[in-house]
Amino acid sequence: MNTFLRVLYTISTLFFVACGKVPTTEPNQPFNPFIGDFENGTISDFHYLVADTTFNTQIVTYPVRKGKYALKNTLKTEDYVNNGYRTELAIYDCANYKSEVFYGFSFWVDTNYQDTSYNLICQWQDLPYYLQGEDWSPSPTLHGSPPPISLTYVNNNVELKMNDNPSASNQTFNVSTPLKIHKGKWYDMVAHIYWNEDNSAYQEIWINGEPITPFNGVDFKYYHRNLFNRAGNYFKFGQYRGKNKSEHTNIIYFDEVKIGSTYNEVAP
Repeated sequence: MNTFLRVLYTISTLFFVACGKVPTTEPNQPFNPFIGDFENGTISDFHYLVADTTFNTQIVTYPVRKGKYALKNTLKTEDYVNNGYRTELAIYDCANYKSEVFYGFSFWVDTNYQDTSYNLICQWQDLPYYLQGEDWSPSPTLHGSPPPISLTYVNNNVELKMNDNPSASNQTFNVSTPLKIHKGKWYDMVAHIYWNEDNSAYQEIWINGEPITPFNGVDFKYYHRNLFNRAGNYFKFGQYRGKNKSEHTNIIYFDEVKIGSTYNEVAP
């Protein structure tokens, strides 16, 4: 590149960055299928948002949904990690702009679980849009609000919730009617999601093979924006209480955590 073109390129880049017109994340980026069935006896395949992995996230042989091992996820009242009460495992690069992905996992609520207030057992949280100058710092506040999509356990029910405002904490809404959950029993969740920043995006969720998203007249896809920006989301599961401290130590078991391209690829 000659000197003139190099200078022109530099000036153009500075102009676009100053105006916020930087290139956007490319759509339809591939993702790697993921299997987290705990059969290797560890949680090494995940990213940790956990106070103490030796206590909060233990590999157990009972109860097990499939195979030999499952995850015992324990949230104590004092487990405060990254500005929230949580014990979560995360998977990145699995919810990209204009991608279509299936997610699956199984969960078992312990018979001694006591709290009745909300507890997110999985969520698809937004990421900073680095190309627009965002990062994980609290300003601008993009990560103090509820996630675009979450599966919430509250008062012995699960509910699918969404949030359409990255700057508000009180604008979540229910997509599904509450589904009664019986403690001491395995439940299989499968989610089929097309990620986009407009209302061409959709999500359809099954629990034990039955859809919990509403029938739209054709199928059970619920069309609604599920990305706050083109950086995409990432997936987390476990227990998350936000700023609301739990009153008791609670346990939920997980197994068969999978990400793939078809329903059958991720269903237990």
